[in-house]
Amino acid sequence: MKLLPWLLLTLPLAAQEPKTAPAVAGPWTKSVILPAEAHPYFRARVGTAATGWVGEVRADIGSRVKKGDLLAAIDAPELSAAAKARAEEARAAKQKIAQAASLLRSAEAAAEAAKSETARISRLAATGTVTSKARDEAEARSAAAEAKVGEAEAAMAGAEAEALAAAARQTEAEAALAYTKLTAPFDGLVVERHAEAGDFLGPDSMRAKLFVVEQTDPLRVRLEVPEHAAALTDAGDFVTLKLGGREFATKLGRVSGSLDPVTRTVTAEVDLAGSGLLPGTFGSATIAAASLEYAVVVPLAALRTEADGSRFVMVLDGSAETKVPVTLFATDGSNAILSQGPANGAKVLVP
Repeated sequence: MKLLPWLLLTLPLAAQEPKTAPAVAGPWTKSVILPAEAHPYFRARVGTAATGWVGEVRADIGSRVKKGDLLAAIDAPELSAAAKARAEEARAAKQKIAQAASLLRSAEAAAEAAKSETARISRLAATGTVTSKARDEAEARSAAAEAKVGEAEAAMAGAEAEALAAAARQTEAEAALAYTKLTAPFDGLVVERHAEAGDFLGPDSMRAKLFVVEQTDPLRVRLEVPEHAAALTDAGDFVTLKLGGREFATKLGRVSGSLDPVTRTVTAEVDLAGSGLLPGTFGSATIAAASLEYAVVVPLAALRTEADGSRFVMVLDGSAETKVPVTLFATDGSNAILSQGPANGAKVLVP
């Protein structure tokens, strides 16, 4: 009995059967069933940067709102006063431009008149009708008139610059005042309200989240696709949703295309319009990630690679081994899906 192991080791290798697995050919579909959850298409926290008191509150939990609808107004006396003052400054600056323009026109008219007078006196001086002193005085008056034009132009430029600065200050004050009006960012539903009439909103208060608005139609149905199916999942793939006791046949709207380093999944989303479902509804999704009308499935370990990168498998036919070139389409963990390979039922050698 002690000689038995030694005798087994001395058996010829040809007596040991090689390990094989049958090739399975036919239609192939890669389907993945995943948890699915409905989310609002958009979700926004509506707040304000203004300091003041909550005045009018027009929206409450469950209110349907349109984009631009007033949710609440903030009483901010300082901002209102600043906006009014800046508007008055802008009006005054515009008036200065009008005054400077009037003075410039007067100066230009006076300079033109002085220029004409100088030309007339110069002609008379050339004939001796008037003295050269009169001509010099006329030229001096013309030069002074031209200088006045330069001063008026400088005043006009200064008035225009001041008007621009005043307009900028007015715009800044109006922008700050706009924070006192909280409006809906899109058509949707108010799902949270953290504002009460009379509340004081100071620097340390919850000013950034007075309302939460969600767009509930369409919904985003979110799926997390595991790594083994991620490479086969693309936008446009068919998906069947089972949510709220109902079934929806639709397509993937988008796929993130990047694996989460923690969960090792990619995020995929379906846009679901007119469903009447509530955000948070939970269910399942079946994704038809990929399919072939004819495919050959063999163990992944059976694949071998040539020096040029092409792949093949070894098929056992009786006692003979035959090399069969293959074309790899996909893998699903332990199997290789081939778009071209050995015949159905062929015995594929597995190392």
